[in-house]
Amino acid sequence: MILQRDTRLRQEIQEYGCYLMSIFYLVNKYTNFPFSAEIINDLYHTFNKKNWIDSECTILNPNAIFGFLEMDVKYTNRHEPPERMTRKNEVEILRFESSYGAHFVVGDGDGHVAYDPWGISRAVRQGRIESKRIFRRL
Repeated sequence: MILQRDTRLRQEIQEYGCYLMSIFYLVNKYTNFPFSAEIINDLYHTFNKKNWIDSECTILNPNAIFGFLEMDVKYTNRHEPPERMTRKNEVEILRFESSYGAHFVVGDGDGHVAYDPWGISRAVRQGRIESKRIFRRL
């Protein structure tokens, strides 16, 4: 999977796209949707136009993004605590906090990192899980 810091990606994605890249990773994992830098840039533009993300890659409608990419999930619409157990039919995106700021990664279901959009980020190495975003697979 392409990393967020790939220079072929739009600057906004390189700087703020960790949540978006985490969604793309999950879609790729479960549907084999082929992502390239060009496709990711085009999707950013499409999602921004539809107001599903803002200009700084803040995710406004994750359900719509997953649905557009044909992965059938439903967001719990809650920021779950780090200790919340992820069920077998769920996937998690973890939000780390550190002195470097917030950073989103894909969890493995047990609160560990399965995919870091940055590669190995300082936020993960030196931070802590602040919350989980849980998506139920339908």
